[in-house]
Amino acid sequence: MQSRLQRKHEKDSLKQAGKYIVFTFVALFLVVRFGLPSLIRLAAFIGDIKSSSQPIEKSDTLAPGAPTLLPLPEATNSAKIAVAGYAESGATIKLNRGGISIEETISDADGNFSFKDVVLKDGVNEFFAEAVDDQGNSSEPSRSYIVVYDSDAPILTIDEPEAGKRFFDKDSPITISGKAEPDSQLIINSKFVFVDSDGNFSTSWPLSEGDNQLDFATRDSAGNETKKTISVNYTP
Repeated sequence: MQSRLQRKHEKDSLKQAGKYIVFTFVALFLVVRFGLPSLIRLAAFIGDIKSSSQPIEKSDTLAPGAPTLLPLPEATNSAKIAVAGYAESGATIKLNRGGISIEETISDADGNFSFKDVVLKDGVNEFFAEAVDDQGNSSEPSRSYIVVYDSDAPILTIDEPEAGKRFFDKDSPITISGKAEPDSQLIINSKFVFVDSDGNFSTSWPLSEGDNQLDFATRDSAGNETKKTISVNYTP
């Protein structure tokens, strides 16, 4: 005799077979009545309805493009500078100095951003920026810029001539020479004088009869200046 469990399994199997038979007849009827393409479209429609009821999760893993910093001065005597650039709109812009994030801001609708009054440390300051979107994706770093903060006045030594020295007859033109900061700008009485990579300068200078005032002004790459004035006398 069959057990109750076996009879239940047989009953379930008959029900399942009955469903397949009914489904087969319905499918054949639809094929005959509407054609195979219509049946395929119906099946696709039912599948779309089922899939649309399932929640779809979207995740943005695409990193934003690296921001662009506008050029910065190579050297300055100002303790603070402004840093600006552009990036993906609405991104969080992190400004780094020496690899450490020091300030953050949000780029505007056009992608522009700026940091005002960024404090410099003495000597070399290396800046770059990174962008982070609202999904937390970080960009590659921007191009780096090095800014040297230098507030010291440049050196200026006048070796020749000595202040107050008197010259006669064929002494003119005289030689003016000395030392300044390497590759700095040197102006003597509105005339540019070359300073070499070691800081040396030398030029020939014609004298006028009587007292001749010589005004020296040197400026380094950071904009610091040193000025000196001497006078010499010339008797033809």
